[in-house]
Amino acid sequence: MCDGYNAAEQLHMLSKVLSPEDSVLELGSGPGNDLEILAQKFRVTGSDYSPAFVNILNKRLPDVLSLILDAVKIETEARYNAVYSNKVMHHLSDTELRQSFRRQAELLLPGGFVFHLVWQKIQAPETTHGLLFHPRSLAKMKEAMGQEFNVVESKVFSEFEDGDSLAILARKVFQS
Repeated sequence: MCDGYNAAEQLHMLSKVLSPEDSVLELGSGPGNDLEILAQKFRVTGSDYSPAFVNILNKRLPDVLSLILDAVKIETEARYNAVYSNKVMHHLSDTELRQSFRRQAELLLPGGFVFHLVWQKIQAPETTHGLLFHPRSLAKMKEAMGQEFNVVESKVFSEFEDGDSLAILARKVFQS
């Protein structure tokens, strides 16, 4: 992340709709910067596809459950009030993003939320190490969410350059 950037400002959006007893699953926790902030407010579970990052999470935040999870399949039986990620969804293809949102909807308790911080503008580095880099507009995110979610709030913000990022909060649609 860039110097001086702190996700706490964006995480305030999630704090407006959740209570301290609510549970949050973070996808792609990396070294745990956001997870540490979330753990001060909610019951959290961290995750990453990288076992190395999960080891870091276990050492850094020993009281927080951290899992090795693929952001598409999200293989866990637990249910959550919210699913969160910071700059993870651009690594998924359009098909994988749609699959991920379907799975997130399955994991959410009734009335649950997804909250994702995504790159609206991103240029892939010269060496991608096999990772994908797809910018995600509000329209693209809504399309990927399908009928499972309604957008509650969205906000464009800047991390490296003006308007390069999007915060999107959406609620799981009630199904009778």
